[in-house]
Amino acid sequence: MPIKPWDGAKSRLHTDSGARRALAMAFAMDALDAVLDCAEVGRVVVVTSGDEVAEHARSAGAVVISESSARVADPLGAAVRDGVAWAAQEHPDEAVAVIPADLPSLTSIELGRLLTEARAYPLAFVADANGDGTTILASQRPSLLRAGYGVGSAERHRSYGAVELQAPAGLRRDVDEFHELLEAQRIGVGPHTAAAIERIHTRASV
Repeated sequence: MPIKPWDGAKSRLHTDSGARRALAMAFAMDALDAVLDCAEVGRVVVVTSGDEVAEHARSAGAVVISESSARVADPLGAAVRDGVAWAAQEHPDEAVAVIPADLPSLTSIELGRLLTEARAYPLAFVADANGDGTTILASQRPSLLRAGYGVGSAERHRSYGAVELQAPAGLRRDVDEFHELLEAQRIGVGPHTAAAIERIHTRASV
């Protein structure tokens, strides 16, 4: 799981920096909890350059890797490479998946079903709710994982030979903008996200 430092995450989501930080932190906590609770996941590895993120992830039970290249043009791609490199060294013959931290509607049961299906293919992915991006990317072992996140990543992953998996809405609805948060709420969000939204609404109404 690549997780940005919460102070710099979700720049398009809210005009208030405090609200953005609270939502980014809540999304990550809910997504991390879902992955940690998933019976089909053996080890959770968080890649981050954020000290607060690292502290929370370790206390929750995840392995934490510090990003080797925090100041690059493609920080997400660099974080994914760091995580895959760790997996290739520590668990070269086991399945691996990249799971974004901005999936506030992710559930452990739905994730488990998806990962079970993904094991049938060398490389598989889930397109985001908009259809052109990618949320989850999975492979039978680290050496087979080829990631191409960013604009147009769904088509890019298809070109890499990845099989597109059908997935429920909670695994596809990543959140970068306010209307996407509303969609996630309709699907159902985790407790951290629900509480953050309630606090933001309460402050706004005062």
